[in-house]
Amino acid sequence: EPGGQLFVFGTLPESLAAHRQQLDVLVDAGTGLKVRGSIPFEPGDTRRFARVFVLPDLAPGPARVEVRVRGVHESDWQEIASEEFLVPEDAKLRFGLAADGNAPADWSVEARVGGKSKPIVLADGTLDGASRAWLPQEVDLGKVEGRKVRLAFRSRPAKGVAAAGVVWGAPDLQVDERRRAFPVVMVVSLDSLRVSSVGLYSGSTATPFLDSFFGPDGAVMAGATTPSVATLPAHASLLTGLQPADHGVRDPEHALEPSLTTLAQAFRANGWQTAAFTEGGALAGELGLARGFDVYDEGTSNEVDPSSADALARARKWLDGYSGAPLFLFVHTYATRPVHAGIDAVADPGARTRHLAAYVEQVRAADQGVRALLATVKDRCDADKALFVLTSGHGEEFFEHRAVGHGTHLYDEAMRVPLLLKGSKVKQKGRLDDSVSLVDVAPTLLTLAGVPVPASMKGRPFARLLQSGTAPEAGPRVAEATRPVRLTDEGMLELWGAPSYALREGSRKVIWNAGGDDSIEAYDLAADPREQRNLAGAGPLPAWAQRMAASLRAYGASSSRGPSASGHADLSEANRSRLESLGYAR
Repeated sequence: EPGGQLFVFGTLPESLAAHRQQLDVLVDAGTGLKVRGSIPFEPGDTRRFARVFVLPDLAPGPARVEVRVRGVHESDWQEIASEEFLVPEDAKLRFGLAADGNAPADWSVEARVGGKSKPIVLADGTLDGASRAWLPQEVDLGKVEGRKVRLAFRSRPAKGVAAAGVVWGAPDLQVDERRRAFPVVMVVSLDSLRVSSVGLYSGSTATPFLDSFFGPDGAVMAGATTPSVATLPAHASLLTGLQPADHGVRDPEHALEPSLTTLAQAFRANGWQTAAFTEGGALAGELGLARGFDVYDEGTSNEVDPSSADALARARKWLDGYSGAPLFLFVHTYATRPVHAGIDAVADPGARTRHLAAYVEQVRAADQGVRALLATVKDRCDADKALFVLTSGHGEEFFEHRAVGHGTHLYDEAMRVPLLLKGSKVKQKGRLDDSVSLVDVAPTLLTLAGVPVPASMKGRPFARLLQSGTAPEAGPRVAEATRPVRLTDEGMLELWGAPSYALREGSRKVIWNAGGDDSIEAYDLAADPREQRNLAGAGPLPAWAQRMAASLRAYGASSSRGPSASGHADLSEANRSRLESLGYAR
């Protein structure tokens, strides 16, 4: 207005009216906002205020005006308190503060534990009112680590002089994420997964996530085989580092003996948390496979929540809330196990094509399930101490040798298994053709994780192969087939005369049909990858085949003496029912 008069009016918010306030009037007439006056406010005053300021130096015309409210300290402490929270490991509190006025002010930050405990002073000091510089602070919270606290930011005028006190910067809790992140070893087994369905082995398009996750930085074990083409004995070997002849768990009537140390027990004994998510049946905990796991979740099947039967989904949900200790996680799902009932390839030549197409879609869905599972630990686990493994207990036949399913033939479609590894300790990338077995996985994972390998494990670790390219210890990798009934391409159930044993060394393979006609099959896989030309039926056996056949007969002789370490299994009705639905019960 003319004469440099500025009329300021407004209403103080009710939330501020209970305390002494100072309303600063700031004016910007072209050179920035500057304080040009103030209005004191006392509790009990009317909340409406009006004041005329005479500012002769202001030119007539529009001007930007702001009114800022700031509390005026009384002589006693005033504070701002936080909500209660749990103080994480190695946390630090960062904040800033500055004097709000020209008088000195005392300040402190306290932690309050519970309702009656004496406050714990984390930091304190006195601000010089002559300097209004911003002072950043960092306070170590080690005194209250792992406890639930409330933080109080307190200030008062020094020496009891009423004046403006302290301006606090927004506090921020800083945590070293690398210390919070947890080491993890994760093993995912997709039942009946054929190597021909995994893109990294065959160029298949069914596993885009697995190919992208393991492909650039992982190891593809192209020479991996299973010690058994049935789910139960294969996974018992995976978790114990023993051949079926040693652990003795070939069928659901037998369980692991307590004397055998499992992979989970070895991790747990060295301070790791252990968890498993399966879908029961051949992975029933009563078979001894739950030994050493802090959590062994077999799931349930109900119409309200279909995901309760999905091991991948349950593991993902559990991982969402996990943090802290090193973790060994094992997941097994039947999502990739095809259903073969009613197949008759002779009567309907298109059955194999349709059945394979349906199976590929199962694999494609499981690939996305694994993607979702691994997403739960992305940026949360310690990348320097993480190891991810994808495998299967066995492959699956689709009439390549006049039968379907698994458990009875030892041709590569059932005996070979995908084995993919990725982690900071895996230095050798891409395809590795060395012969390894699922029996070798347990000691390998323990070695890579820096955990001592139990003396009971007989598998040969290939950790040095993954770290430096050193070939693993040589020796036969034997597989066996012991299920007595197979489904033929004529849709018939056939008693075939179990057992059979197989030995694969590089591109050479020998099968001994010990329980049937005592016959030998020998294949040169480099020239005959589909195993269609049995060299044993085309003249004298090559020397390499004779040597491998002798090894198989020796293994079979020791195996026929019976399991060296197994006990009776007492399965629940639910798991017996699952076994029957999966075709495992005898």
